[in-house]
Amino acid sequence: MHNRQHPQQHVFIPSDEPLDYRDVALHFSWFLDKRTLLACLRVSRSWFAALEPCLWHSFTLQRDLPDPASLHQPHQATQQRQQGRTVFHPRRYPTLGSLQRNARHIARLRFFGELPLLKVLVPHLNQLRYLEVTRFTDEVKQLLQQNTATLHTLILRADPLIPGDTIIIDMIWHRLLDFTALRVLELNGAIVSDYEGIKFGLICHKLTSLSLIDSKLLERPRSEEEFPRLRTLVLERSFLPKEDQTPLFELCPGLENFTWRSRTGKLSTFKFLVFLNAGRGEALSGLDLSGSQITDSDLASIIRLLPGLTKLRACSSLFGSEATRAITEMRHHQIQELILLQCPEFGPTYAQEVLRTCSRLRVFSAPAVNAADMAQLRWSCTGIEELDICIAGTRRLLAPMVPRHRGIYSQLAVLTNLRVLRLGEVTDMEEGPFLLDLKVHSGLGLLSTLGRLEVLDCEKLKPVMEFFDLQWVVRNWGSLKRLVGSVHPNFEQRDLSNEFLVSQLPALETYLTQAEYALALAGK
Repeated sequence: MHNRQHPQQHVFIPSDEPLDYRDVALHFSWFLDKRTLLACLRVSRSWFAALEPCLWHSFTLQRDLPDPASLHQPHQATQQRQQGRTVFHPRRYPTLGSLQRNARHIARLRFFGELPLLKVLVPHLNQLRYLEVTRFTDEVKQLLQQNTATLHTLILRADPLIPGDTIIIDMIWHRLLDFTALRVLELNGAIVSDYEGIKFGLICHKLTSLSLIDSKLLERPRSEEEFPRLRTLVLERSFLPKEDQTPLFELCPGLENFTWRSRTGKLSTFKFLVFLNAGRGEALSGLDLSGSQITDSDLASIIRLLPGLTKLRACSSLFGSEATRAITEMRHHQIQELILLQCPEFGPTYAQEVLRTCSRLRVFSAPAVNAADMAQLRWSCTGIEELDICIAGTRRLLAPMVPRHRGIYSQLAVLTNLRVLRLGEVTDMEEGPFLLDLKVHSGLGLLSTLGRLEVLDCEKLKPVMEFFDLQWVVRNWGSLKRLVGSVHPNFEQRDLSNEFLVSQLPALETYLTQAEYALALAGK
């Protein structure tokens, strides 16, 4: 095609090779998932050369990686069976050459322990934005020195394989003063000492997020001027200075997310309530008080004093009737995330009331929900995305088994935005167990509306899914990435089911039977 007035001037015709413009290729490749990206790399040599750097945004080094010399020889794809499940091992990648060639593209690095391969990589790593390490080695010192202008997140953990291992933060405190981009700092198993009383405040002055986990803070910050930007504060099982000093949360004027998990289970509730009564918690939207021994009435008072509360986690706490009333009467129009696992006082009736009134709920986890209440189809949180519940009271339903199942599935079918569904059951020893069948004829077929489902975890149930049911799963849940539970007690049938699922759903991460899932957790 050309211009009629100027026959010699032609309209620009792009090249036949779509990846001539590397910057454009790199831009659109960030929106591809890993499997799609790997498929693009196999198109041609030019596609591989253009898109290979995108594989290196995040890199994790673990102790079980092979020796660097073995990385020179890639191996063909293999498929192995371990403990009754299918594990796919892709072609050995990366090679040592690809590591050295693309190390400069790594922005996110996690490594655990002392690894020979790290010594080869360190000279090339000068654009890190995220660094997570378990030991303060010479390689870590060099990485900190090379990335003072780019590092945004630093996570220092004590080595879990070395009993009593700690990180003495005073050794690297002066190094962190030079980090201009540092905003997130997490110290796990660390001893934070600042005898000069200056460095800690200067470093915290930059931060938007500070986490102290299983750590010791030997010197309390002095004033609010040290935390002008802090939005997230996590204090989990950490030793702090004497309680007669000003609590750390009072020194954070703009705090939005606060986590307090005490080692002793005791929280200075009085000081926290005084802090909230003074109007200092108006910006607080996320709160985690899991494992605390705060009374139900004090939890209710805290909820009432947080006008902007949208996320609350209080697992293994005394959350009960009064706190539930505070949620359903004052925060039902705004609460989006409520996680209350292992709360003995939070019964099925309270869970049903939350689901009925909190219309903006997106994440909900509860010890139990009554099956009869589920069948009434009264939930208002139809936009919920993650649901973790156990079903109780099923034996008290008078209807036959299949209609009982259908009532439960009908309630779940309304949640069309659901991405994560974890189902369990609370059994009554006197009435005997009730098994919620994961079968199409029992009501599973009603869940075809859950087209966005990515995770189905029924490990707490004992369902038996036949081949016909699995075919239905493949047809209706093409987005499924993780399936956890039991398929069939017969080993041969189970293996055939696993192979069928993996072949039909390439994005499926894993499929474990109930017993294998327990073994996998025990091995972690």
